[in-house]
Amino acid sequence: MKNRLVLLGVCLVLCTTGVGCACQEEVASPVPTTAPEATAIPPADTPVPTVEAAAEESPTAPSELAWMADGAIGKGEYRHTTEAAGVTFHWTNDAEYLYAALSAETIGWVSVGFNPENRMQGANYIYGYVADSTAFVEDMFGVSPAGPGSHPADEGLGGGNDVVEYAGSEQGGVTVIEFKIPLDSGDEYDKSLVPGETYRIVLAVGAADDLDSYHTGRGTSEITLD
Repeated sequence: MKNRLVLLGVCLVLCTTGVGCACQEEVASPVPTTAPEATAIPPADTPVPTVEAAAEESPTAPSELAWMADGAIGKGEYRHTTEAAGVTFHWTNDAEYLYAALSAETIGWVSVGFNPENRMQGANYIYGYVADSTAFVEDMFGVSPAGPGSHPADEGLGGGNDVVEYAGSEQGGVTVIEFKIPLDSGDEYDKSLVPGETYRIVLAVGAADDLDSYHTGRGTSEITLD
């Protein structure tokens, strides 16, 4: 113990005179530490990414094929289809227009009548045919149940031809007529069509390129607008 006290005394003399502090090897040195990096905390109003938000940014499914009046019925161009008397009616709609197509095995005319009251009477008709590679489409109205002159053109009654766009083709004995009409034209000789409603339609086909010859097939069906 006496020797240890002497040694400590010598160390103190050496340290105070600047000669050296060899005795410090017995003194525990503090271990330097590194403070952890601070984590930035976002303000309370900072949006936090969620799974739902990421899903909204992912690509969506391909949309339906855009409608085009070209006399060809493209895959996905129409949402709905119905058939009667050998005539197929394709349609889709938005809040303002009906986009439709008629197709049948004929080199004559095809037609559709919307919402008839008594057979042909009261229906808004769209008639069409293709002659010499040119499509002819007419907006007509049923003024009587049947017979010649039962569906004159709207223009002849004081109304108007409200077909906005149309086209047609005739290939391999099949006639296709495409057309676009307003759901509500304001014409008294057009029946208003309302999205979500169901309507009876008359489909017919003829053998000649005109708007007056008797039909070779006629039937009815229903459509419901989106």
